[in-house]
Amino acid sequence: MGNKQLVLVALFGVWLGAPASAAGSDLSVCLDAATKLEAGGDVTGNELTAAEHACAHAEQTPADQSTRRKVDAAVITVADELRKQTAHHPH
Repeated sequence: MGNKQLVLVALFGVWLGAPASAAGSDLSVCLDAATKLEAGGDVTGNELTAAEHACAHAEQTPADQSTRRKVDAAVITVADELRKQTAHHPH
C-alpha cells in the first residue's frame, strides 16, 4: 500500500471514530455533572446546560443496559438541579 492509500485509510478511520468519540464525550459530560451533583458539589449554569444537552444526546446513543441506567439516572439528577436553579434564579 502506498503512502497516499495509507493516509486515506487513516483519515477514514478517524472519520469513522469521530461519532463514537463524540458519544463518549457526551456520556462523560452527562455522568460527570450528575456525579458531582450527587456528591453535593456545585455545577455552574453553563455546566448544567452542557450536561443537559450531553445527557439528551447520550440518551439517543446506543448503550449497554448498565450505561443506559446510569444515563437515565443522570438525566433525572440534571433535570432536578435545573429546576432548582431556575426556581432560585427566575429570568
